[in-house]
Amino acid sequence: MAVTVVLSGSTADRCAVRVSPLAELCACLHALNDHGHHPDSRSFARSARAALSHDLDAEMREWAPMWGSRRARFLFPFEPGPGLGAERGLDAELAAVSRLALDSFAAMAAAAIVDGKTPSAVRATFIEQARRMSPERLALAERLVDDPEELRGRLVAFLSRFGGRVFEPEWRRVAPVLREDADRRRRELDRDGLAAIARITPTAKEAHDPHRVVFDKLYDATARLRDDPCVLLPSAHGGPHVTIKHVRGRPIAIQYPVGSRRETSFEDVDRRIRALADPSRVRICREVLRGRRTTVDLAQYTKMAEPQVSRHLRRLREAGLVRTSREGRMVYYELDAEALKSIGQDLFDALWR
Repeated sequence: MAVTVVLSGSTADRCAVRVSPLAELCACLHALNDHGHHPDSRSFARSARAALSHDLDAEMREWAPMWGSRRARFLFPFEPGPGLGAERGLDAELAAVSRLALDSFAAMAAAAIVDGKTPSAVRATFIEQARRMSPERLALAERLVDDPEELRGRLVAFLSRFGGRVFEPEWRRVAPVLREDADRRRRELDRDGLAAIARITPTAKEAHDPHRVVFDKLYDATARLRDDPCVLLPSAHGGPHVTIKHVRGRPIAIQYPVGSRRETSFEDVDRRIRALADPSRVRICREVLRGRRTTVDLAQYTKMAEPQVSRHLRRLREAGLVRTSREGRMVYYELDAEALKSIGQDLFDALWR
């Protein structure tokens, strides 16, 4: 599966590079909520936890679906035009969110809450889908349907407070690194054209007929530069993800991690290989690659008892191949595809060292 950005019929001026404090704030909040999957952000997570008041921490958890796996589109630059690549301050980017047409804001918020569904659909269906996912998503869905303007005002106010109290020191630290990377990407675009997009991450590759960049993802989608421009967003806390957000009529936003590849010890590689030596664990990996699953789901799929599935999942988690997320009372398991794909290269690097 892949996200494909079709380049044919477009020139380098259709792609901008921007340093966005709001997009980086989104990455920080995502890493803070899921710090186990973002080892490079652990230092920030510790300092942020120390700076969080009880009330601000509670608010952060309340709004967490907005920067969860689906990430609201309005948290990335969404205004097309000649100034797409111009850096703006956090206050200016939040003001743009406040100016966004209310129906567009509501659709983007709904897509983050309930996987692409919109509150313009049957209200009961939208609410029920959120109810099945988690209490937090249900609460946000109900508020979005009842009063989207009030919800937006409260969200923007939270982001502003979090930005001033927690994010600002980290932004001062990482912004120069992001600007340096952005300058390098602009030079590559000037020199090599749109093919430079494929070099922002090892998980992307350039292809032809038609000319395109293919990003290795766990879902299929296609966007075309001739229809919508592209904005590249370097991130210090976005890794290991490459986040691609696209809504027709808005820029294609691609947030990519900046920094050197993290080295993996031989012991960690060996642990992964041994974990995959068991055929039952391979079957579990095959299933969680296709989407998040609970222990009950996996027991039904593998025809194993739940305690046995739990033991296999523990081994896979210890090996760093499977990660968990909690929504309400439900614990979901999903494959860390990057950890699986990197085993060969990590083994080679570890032996070479």
